[in-house]
Amino acid sequence: MTITATQLRRRLYEVLHDIELTGEPVEIELKRTRFIISRAEPASRLAHMQPQRDAIAGPPDELAGFSPWDEALWKESWDERLKKT
Repeated sequence: MTITATQLRRRLYEVLHDIELTGEPVEIELKRTRFIISRAEPASRLAHMQPQRDAIAGPPDELAGFSPWDEALWKESWDERLKKT
């Protein structure tokens, strides 16, 4: 469908609704220049995700009881610091 810019101005929401329903683009003519209005496909929510280095990959059952830090090593280093004071 081709319409003039004046017609678009007059029927903007109607034209947009038709594009939404049919998916058919509309050509707009303004001073011998043609523009096309069409429905853009929505981007996937996952399309812009970046890999996370700190994310855990693997079955969660294998993580049960896992400690990300060594408590014995921590106690040892603090015991040494406390002895110095």
